[in-house]
Amino acid sequence: MHALTVGDMMTTQVRTLRKDETLIAADWDMVVGGFRHIPVVDQEHHLIGLVSDLDVVKGGDTNRSVASAMTRDVHTVGPKTSALEALEYLLMAKQTALPVVDDDRTLLGIVTATDFLELARRALVGLDIHTPHVRG
Repeated sequence: MHALTVGDMMTTQVRTLRKDETLIAADWDMVVGGFRHIPVVDQEHHLIGLVSDLDVVKGGDTNRSVASAMTRDVHTVGPKTSALEALEYLLMAKQTALPVVDDDRTLLGIVTATDFLELARRALVGLDIHTPHVRG
């Protein structure tokens, strides 16, 4: 059995935004999609930022652009990063999401605190944690 990696548990069907979209669009996507973070990508799907529900609230005027409120210096991980390393970073940095990128910063997916909670739930009820859960 191999050590669990970020690639084993990340969500790959990730809603993204462009930097010129509005905060109201980000808020709408988060409410409808039931998530708290949306990666911001350029035309080539390279990660340029991350917008959270807190960024939207702090951003004030929801007609402002995502670029005006997003976090630009985003810590990322690769798909081969161990799940334990990613979890330790989230705990140490008090973060709740890590975009997953390749060497060119092309967005591949995202791993969140909720993914780790699901992993813990699976372990606590006796399910195999190496069997992928159903998430895009």
